[in-house]
Amino acid sequence: MKRKVWASYLFYIIISILFSFASFKIGIGKSREPGPGFLPFLTSLVLLILSIIALIKDLYLSDNAEGEKNPFQANYLKKPTNLIIILIGYTLLLKHVGFLITTFLLIFLMLYIFDPNPKKIWKFIIIGFIAANLSFIVFYKWLQVQLPIGFYRIGY
Repeated sequence: MKRKVWASYLFYIIISILFSFASFKIGIGKSREPGPGFLPFLTSLVLLILSIIALIKDLYLSDNAEGEKNPFQANYLKKPTNLIIILIGYTLLLKHVGFLITTFLLIFLMLYIFDPNPKKIWKFIIIGFIAANLSFIVFYKWLQVQLPIGFYRIGY
């Protein structure tokens, strides 16, 4: 029997289409002068392609020996729902708290959601700290992108 996890792939397809329309509204610009919607459009395009590939793979190539499962059960939706909540919180807190702190929290919480092992918390903290600082150095210092510093004024 085929697995019925296709509902999550359809959800990602719908989200990617909505983000691509929003990117066009913002303006994607041209190839030599990209607009503010260019990167979200590329991201939504990659998400769309990967979701379609995963959906096709799941529908036609995989069989599940355990029988059909309901994709709308709480255990299937828990991690994606938590991830969406974290991403919404990230976008809401980014301007006020600052790039470094919110990016650290985002990476730490994403790692913790997908592997809630209490023994790995220090590992997640270190990875979050390194990733946030490296991305800050790359974007703020090297590419000279204006990132929100936040009310703590943490930056270098």
